[in-house]
Amino acid sequence: MHISDGILETQWILFWFLISAIFIAVGLRIINKRIRDETAYLPRISLIGAVVFVISVWHIPVPVTGSSSHPVGTPLAAIIIGPFPAVVISAISLFFQAFIGHGGLTTIGANTFSMGVMGAFTGYIVYRLLKNITPLWFCAGMAGFAGSIITYITTALQLALSLNSQNVIKYWELYSFGFIPTQMPLAFAEFAFTAYVVKYISNIRNEIIDAESMDRFTITALVLMVFIVSIIITGVYTGKGDLSGIDGTIEALASPGLNPDGIGVRLMARFGEPLGFAFVGIAGGLITGYYWTGFRRET
Repeated sequence: MHISDGILETQWILFWFLISAIFIAVGLRIINKRIRDETAYLPRISLIGAVVFVISVWHIPVPVTGSSSHPVGTPLAAIIIGPFPAVVISAISLFFQAFIGHGGLTTIGANTFSMGVMGAFTGYIVYRLLKNITPLWFCAGMAGFAGSIITYITTALQLALSLNSQNVIKYWELYSFGFIPTQMPLAFAEFAFTAYVVKYISNIRNEIIDAESMDRFTITALVLMVFIVSIIITGVYTGKGDLSGIDGTIEALASPGLNPDGIGVRLMARFGEPLGFAFVGIAGGLITGYYWTGFRRET
């Protein structure tokens, strides 16, 4: 979902910009209307934007695979604020991430389509299909899982269409299989995270959680997340190879003769990755903290 500058051909850069722009335009209209009708919608969308911004830029090492990958966050956003607004906050997040070495400015259209359009809409459709026949936590979790996987399968297709037009299906499968080993564990993590957050917000809204205690679901979800995080942390010490990210690994496979470059890559080379991630954490924390009071008041 973080295709770098210098990878896609010009016609595909323009194509994905055009497709994503349509969804962004619709999303902006919906956001403006919702803000006029419901003043609390602004802090809600701002908070979710901060969540997507931080989640989708976070390198998480995966054991054994020797690489790392990113959660998506857009299925959760689609459930809470709607799929079209989720596309808008995805585009904004990807724009800022391009300045810290994730993705690029010329590929915002393609990355927005994979993460914002496909990730958000897949998650939202799965959520709606399962909502009336499964528990809330399960349909939300499946939304997170499906959106996470589809995002990277879409990225694989974008690479195949641009770089291997002579045999798109073969290379789509090749790049998809390259993403899956690293992304699948994170998809399960996103299942747990999305399920917990949606269930938690639902409980607060309906005032059925006792402030002094936790119900069985909350305890189970927290234990599951601690377990998954423990496995991921283990990956930092047991993983072999380049942990810089599966995005770059697949790009090197797809276009070994090209040299991905962009403003973010140059800034990271100059100032180092820790400074970039510090910026992401501080910015996300400030935005989240600023709008947290309004979000709590609204819920």
